[in-house]
Amino acid sequence: MKLFFTLICALFLCWLPAGSVRAQNVSYASKIPAVLSKVDSVSSDVLLSFAQTLLGVRYRSASSDPLRGFDCSGFVSYVFKKFNYSVPRSSGEFANAGEKINLEDAKPGDVILFKGTKSHHPHSIGHVGIVYSIENGLLKFIHSTSGKEHGVTISTMEDTYKRRFVEVVRLQKHDNNGL
Repeated sequence: MKLFFTLICALFLCWLPAGSVRAQNVSYASKIPAVLSKVDSVSSDVLLSFAQTLLGVRYRSASSDPLRGFDCSGFVSYVFKKFNYSVPRSSGEFANAGEKINLEDAKPGDVILFKGTKSHHPHSIGHVGIVYSIENGLLKFIHSTSGKEHGVTISTMEDTYKRRFVEVVRLQKHDNNGL
């Protein structure tokens, strides 16, 4: 049933009437049906299906505009704001948002926080992403990176990210099915 719901949501999110928007003015926001953009609670599947539509959008410092590119917090805030969540714009402010969750209790849709890579602030939060999946103990997250992928991508919680991990915060309400 969950797979069926995910497929229906993905199809619904990606639907655009043919010819309704000129190609150069297509915005990623147009991929969300109006009825879904006005809710303040949404399933993780729907949130992550929308986030996936942004895969490949380039990295751009200090931006939360999918037509220009995203920095990490710009991407996370853009995704959650599309579903009417009140979220911070800066990565460091996510530490004070939502409910703190242990890494082993993380669920898809939670926000994951990492230390930055800047030498002048090596201990402060400098990167955020959204938990994408946890399968066989391997956590994956979707984020916008200035690294080699240089844009929105899905990464695994490997050595580099494990060393930089700070915490997980939950912005969504989850029931027993992870929704």
